[in-house]
Amino acid sequence: MTVDHTLDDVAKRLSARGVETRALHELQLELEALERPPSLITRMTSSAKATASLHWRNFVGELNESKEAMGIIIARAQGGEVSAAERDKVRAQLLDMVKVFPAGLIAAANSAFPVPGTGLFTPWILQRLGLMPSRWREAHLLDQLHKRRLELEEQGFYSEAAALEELEHRLEAEAEEREAAASSAGLLTHWDSNRNGRWDDDEKQAYLTELERMRGIAKRRFERKHWFLDTDGEIFGALRLSELVEDPECKMHLEDEELLVCFDGKTGWVALPDLMGREPRFQ
Repeated sequence: MTVDHTLDDVAKRLSARGVETRALHELQLELEALERPPSLITRMTSSAKATASLHWRNFVGELNESKEAMGIIIARAQGGEVSAAERDKVRAQLLDMVKVFPAGLIAAANSAFPVPGTGLFTPWILQRLGLMPSRWREAHLLDQLHKRRLELEEQGFYSEAAALEELEHRLEAEAEEREAAASSAGLLTHWDSNRNGRWDDDEKQAYLTELERMRGIAKRRFERKHWFLDTDGEIFGALRLSELVEDPECKMHLEDEELLVCFDGKTGWVALPDLMGREPRFQ
């Protein structure tokens, strides 16, 4: 049973037995937001976006009530020094909060319909400031999956509970892969071996060699759900390459230099248009 269909499959099986499955359908939507870039969040219904915006206002409201956390965030945003202990305290508090609020879904909705006055507190900005825990997008989803799994076990739905446990393990593994991939994201940053801020001849050749290798991988593993996408420094996936090139929203961005891909978190990063056959542009 594949991860992207597990929640829907479990929900259908439970619904056929008269069990309420709304919570699982909501988690499926959150899973899609976790795995896909924010540009694809246009698939969300207006009611889902409104709900996410409401959750996000509540998230910011709780954050505002913590004067200590707010002081640390503002100081960090203004370029001030924050101690390791202060940073860890804020991260722990934010992790507790994103277990309550579906941060991945909220961040995606907020990118399409920004909530006024919350710019400094988006998970993306907080992550850039080094204050957001690395697993913020997965926190709520994993927490809810764990709770739903325990409920199903108590009700005697053991096979469905096992399917959710399998999904938990897969999400945790993919989160680790995303973290590893994120450490090397950024095209020139990744290939600029001497850190002089420009493409040297040997760096161009190294990129072209890796690009050719990845084109070969793409031909063989186009449908494998092991591709990661870097958009503006944030890692999404794992995805199937077909999802990137066949979705109308992605097609609009195929000429975007900022869209990078890698396979399984183990290859080098290359520009998506280059992978699909465009002549590389070294700028």
